[in-house]
Amino acid sequence: MLQRYLVLCCGLLVLALLALPEAAAAQQMAQETKGKDCRMEQQCHWKDFKKICVWVKVCR
Repeated sequence: MLQRYLVLCCGLLVLALLALPEAAAAQQMAQETKGKDCRMEQQCHWKDFKKICVWVKVCR
């Protein structure tokens, strides 16, 4: 029982540590985009005869 508890705690700790950089990056991006016109744009490229599209945030 104690072993399961330790594994669970370690897993939660790892997840929390992985989420911290993403939260900091999101906050920094929000600060950088103040006063700018932002929108989501779809950007596509071809890779191995497949069309790969992703949505990116573009601020000008």
